[in-house]
Amino acid sequence: MITPNKVVPLSASVLGLMTHVLKAGPTPTQLADLFQQVGDKFESIDQFLLTLDVLFLLDRLTVDFSTERIVYAA
Repeated sequence: MITPNKVVPLSASVLGLMTHVLKAGPTPTQLADLFQQVGDKFESIDQFLLTLDVLFLLDRLTVDFSTERIVYAA
């Protein structure tokens, strides 16, 4: 789930999981390496990718597809 509600606590929502991805920064890192670092916090890779999408929309990170690196906003 994206947002917390009566059933989904903040820590299990995408909004809560964003902190794990942000704590892995701020140095640019390979996408696969980032998933290895924080993948155990997510239920599935879909949830991980959704978290990256939300962070991208919030301008907190960008993805350089030519180098497959996550670049965090300064």
